[in-house]
Amino acid sequence: MRSEKIPIGKSERTFVDVARRAQLVECAIDAIAELGLPKASLAEVARRAGVTKTTIFYHFANREELILEVFASTLAQGGEFMAARTGGAESAAAELRAYIEANVQYIGTHRKHVRVLTEIAMNFTDEDGRTRLTHDASVYGTSLAPLQDLLERGQRAGEFRDFTTRTTAMTIRAAIDAIGPQLTVIPDLDLDAYAADLVSLFRHATERQARP
Repeated sequence: MRSEKIPIGKSERTFVDVARRAQLVECAIDAIAELGLPKASLAEVARRAGVTKTTIFYHFANREELILEVFASTLAQGGEFMAARTGGAESAAAELRAYIEANVQYIGTHRKHVRVLTEIAMNFTDEDGRTRLTHDASVYGTSLAPLQDLLERGQRAGEFRDFTTRTTAMTIRAAIDAIGPQLTVIPDLDLDAYAADLVSLFRHATERQARP
């Protein structure tokens, strides 16, 4: 017999709600990637999901909340991808190399998601052109903290020379983030060579003693 403490259908409704919410996020990702953020309306997302706009409002208060969820979930996916490829490095230098290589690999294999992050970061603004993303949700806000920590650990361990870690972290991120726009112009860009160049460049920029 079913326990009286568990309302009939509660677990099923919860599962359906979670699945529907995930579907709406994925449809929004597709719409933003294909049409750009300005044209990715709630009506378009609803059309792709095969539901009405009312269904979207059941799961999200408004378009802004949906976009923020798209941004957060896409960043989280990227974070999981990175964590699986950068853990276990034996030194800060090895971890920095893995960080750069994993980022370039992610961009190459998740081009749709990179386009979405770029679209939201550049176009999710208010009437005055200011971003609607919070500091914690911004691309640099989430990306720089662990990278800056990595550089600081390398300095404390004596692997890296003295430099301003935030400036260097921003430079590394800028070099990586420049790949996305390049791929729109050069779809067959040699990403392996690009990654190798970045690894070499930032190895020489950060190491305490230059290698011969």
